[in-house]
Amino acid sequence: MAGSLPVAFSRNMTVIREGGSLTLINSIRLDDAGLAALDKLGKVEHVIRLAGFHGMDDPFYKERYAAKVWAVKDQAYSAGFRSKVTADQQYFRPDVEMDDQTALPIKDARLYQFKSAHPGEGLLVLAREGGIVIAGDCLQNWHKSDRYFSLVAKVMMRMMGFIKAHNLGPGWLKAVKPQTSEIHGILDLPFEHVLPAHGAEVIGGAKNSYRPVIEGYQQPVAK
Repeated sequence: MAGSLPVAFSRNMTVIREGGSLTLINSIRLDDAGLAALDKLGKVEHVIRLAGFHGMDDPFYKERYAAKVWAVKDQAYSAGFRSKVTADQQYFRPDVEMDDQTALPIKDARLYQFKSAHPGEGLLVLAREGGIVIAGDCLQNWHKSDRYFSLVAKVMMRMMGFIKAHNLGPGWLKAVKPQTSEIHGILDLPFEHVLPAHGAEVIGGAKNSYRPVIEGYQQPVAK
């Protein structure tokens, strides 16, 4: 759950296990029961930050497990939602800054980088099961609000266009205004499934489900 009361809403963490090694993507600090369940899966060795407006729980996993933290280039760990951050405003730094050429700690994985986005943002693309995309704020699938939404959030976020299936994150688009070519380029990625940080997973036919909103995107003209 994220947000400061009374505006609270859900977010998702993806865990990838390879052998006894765990990689957390879009990390969320778990309670004691959740951490115990996580420890039964394996050892947390890596944390990957995809969204420029996420990341607040990465330092917890760094401290608890000595995990290596990977963040997309041009991301900063600071309070609030700043697009530009000075060195003294950062409370944490990643071990690795990723771009689309970085060798990742997950087999058959690569980063699709939105180079025009400030702060940085990326999609994790896995070459398995027909293609899986793990998203931060870019691809969302809040087809309905869930039990983690506060009443204020249910009303406000529907009015702001967040509560839609197979959606481009409206807050993210407004904040970073990514280039049209980079959004349309998502359709060139090989994927059938999407695991979003916000909303339900899309299993099967994901590219075609997102196609209308992706093809309809045009970068706002600067005034």
